[in-house]
Amino acid sequence: MTMDRRTFLGSTGALVAGGWFVRGAPALGGDNIRVLILSGQNNHDWRRTTPFMQQILESTGKFDVRVSTAPPNGSPPEAWDAWRPDFAACDLVLSDYNGELWPEPVRDHFVKFVADGGRVVIQHAANNAFPGWREYEQMVGLLWRGAGEGARMYWNEDNQLVREPAGEGIGAGHGGLHDWPIAARQTAHPIFADMPNSWMHAHDELYHGQRGPAENLNVLATAKSTRASGGTGWHEPIVWWVPYETGRVLTFLPGHLWGGQEDTRAFRCIGFRCLLQRCCQWLVTDHVDIPVPDPFPTAQETLVGEAAQPACCFPRRTLCDIC
Repeated sequence: MTMDRRTFLGSTGALVAGGWFVRGAPALGGDNIRVLILSGQNNHDWRRTTPFMQQILESTGKFDVRVSTAPPNGSPPEAWDAWRPDFAACDLVLSDYNGELWPEPVRDHFVKFVADGGRVVIQHAANNAFPGWREYEQMVGLLWRGAGEGARMYWNEDNQLVREPAGEGIGAGHGGLHDWPIAARQTAHPIFADMPNSWMHAHDELYHGQRGPAENLNVLATAKSTRASGGTGWHEPIVWWVPYETGRVLTFLPGHLWGGQEDTRAFRCIGFRCLLQRCCQWLVTDHVDIPVPDPFPTAQETLVGEAAQPACCFPRRTLCDIC
């Protein structure tokens, strides 16, 4: 099911040239949540996913978003020496990064940010990043790793939580792109309190078999990974958070987009947009007042907004170093 133009415009904001939905530039400071998106390397199309997520957050009027773009793969040491994201100046870090290991000063600053109470969202392939960085793996909890690289968690056909030790069963993988249901595991949680308990997410990649320390995981939502799609047949964790000292790190696995992939339904899914917004707000403030759009995906049907061709951060190029 696809929303008609009039309904979508009414629920998400004004349409500007090129079909990219933005709101006016927010007043800096105030009560808005300051977000820093980390980008610049990914095996996915970060040149489109980063602007998509920036727009999704800013369209609420509750987030001020900046982007910090790491040097390209294979850059000389001096380029990395010049890249120092200012974690202390933000309330929330959203990682859209899956590439070379960050320099030690950046890693140390990031760990201190989280340990001192910082909030982080790890989106899709960012959960694949940094094999062997112990602190990162601890704060993410489950990652794209082989079967021998940590425990696994899933819910079986009897809806019982199964914890599979390292070395048993499968490692990380995914089936084909398809529509799949997202099910709240904590229905009274502020993120999900006024959302449907289960709704269909549109045409996305569903990770399964994630591995890692799997300690102190608070699983907020799962998704049924069907064997028909190339999956496991179990409910796999899809949104969870882990406390790390006084900080919190939330992993948000929906949102796949390859380079050259024309189908952007995953990012235009009305449920995806709402869920990302509400996760980010709750992570920082402990409450949620971002409304659930009406209409909204149901347990049987997806709901997707109009196609858009994102012009990076248009019209606010001075706030983004992708451009």
